Amino acid sequence: MRETGLFNNSDIDNGCFSVQHPLFPPERCAAALADASAFFKRPAMEKQALAIERSPHFRGYSEMRNERDWREQIHFGREEPTRGSGPEYEQLRGPNLWPDNAAWRARTLALMADLETAGREILQELVPEAHLEDPYLLLKMICYQPSAAPRSGVAPHVDFSWITLLIQDDTGGLEVQNSRGDWVEVPPQSGHLVVNVGEILEFASGGHHRATPHRVVNRSGARTRISLPFFFNPGLASTVQRINGDTHAYRDDHCHVHRVFPASPTSPFVFGEEEWKRKGLGIWCGTCVGG
Repeated sequence: MRETGLFNNSDIDNGCFSVQHPLFPPERCAAALADASAFFKRPAMEKQALAIERSPHFRGYSEMRNERDWREQIHFGREEPTRGSGPEYEQLRGPNLWPDNAAWRARTLALMADLETAGREILQELVPEAHLEDPYLLLKMICYQPSAAPRSGVAPHVDFSWITLLIQDDTGGLEVQNSRGDWVEVPPQSGHLVVNVGEILEFASGGHHRATPHRVVNRSGARTRISLPFFFNPGLASTVQRINGDTHAYRDDHCHVHRVFPASPTSPFVFGEEEWKRKGLGIWCGTCVGG
C-alpha cells in the first residue's frame, strides 16, 4: 500500500508518505474537497451559528487570524450520544454541530467511515501490534485564505495521533521537515492520501516511526487552499504503551515544532487524559503552554 520515492528526495523520512487506497479514487477525493469548499462559501452568519464555543464536545467552526495560524476550519468527530458520567475526557464524546443540509451531513459521515477503514488498514500495516479498539476520530475541514504575501497558514507542529490521513487540493503549500532541518514541499497528487505519522505512534514504536514535523505556507494571493486532515487516534480510555522494545532518540527539529510531549514519555499514558489537556485545558504544546 505504501508508495516509495513520492518526493523524489532521499532526505524525506518515512514519517510522511502517500497511499492510493481503493476507497479514495480521484473522483471521491474531489467530491470531498468540493463539499468542504461549499461549506466555507456559506455566509459568515451561518458558519458562526456552528461556532465551536457552542459545543461542549469541542466540535464546530472556528477562525484563526494570527501570526502563527491563518485559516478557518470546522471539526467533526464520531457522532454519538453524550456520556453522562465518567472521567473528564468523556466530555469529548457527543454529537456534532451540522449545517442545515441532510445530504451533506450524510456524505460527511460516510467520508469519515471510509477514512476510518483506510486508517485501520494503514496503521495495521505499519504496526500490526497496535490496539485499534473504539478509536477516537477527528475530521477537520480547513480553508486557508489567499494572502498578498506568503505567510504561515499553520505553524510547524506534529500531530497528536496514531496517524493522520490528508486529502488536499492542488493549491500546494504543505511542507514537511526532513532530518537535516530542510522544509520540503509535499506535492498534491490526485487520488492520493498523504499519511503523517503522529506523536503517539512515535512513542509507541520507541521512535522507530518518526512523528512528521509539518507546516502550511499560504503562497497564493488568488485562491484558497482546502485540506481535509483525518486524525486516527487511540480510544479515549486506551492506555498507550511502548510496543517496540528498542528506543530511537528524537531527532532535532532544528526549530521549534509544537509537540504535546516536549520530550519522549517514559511511561504509558491514557490517551483521553492527554487529549483532554489539549481540548479541555488548552495545553496544546508542552513547551509553549506547559505540561
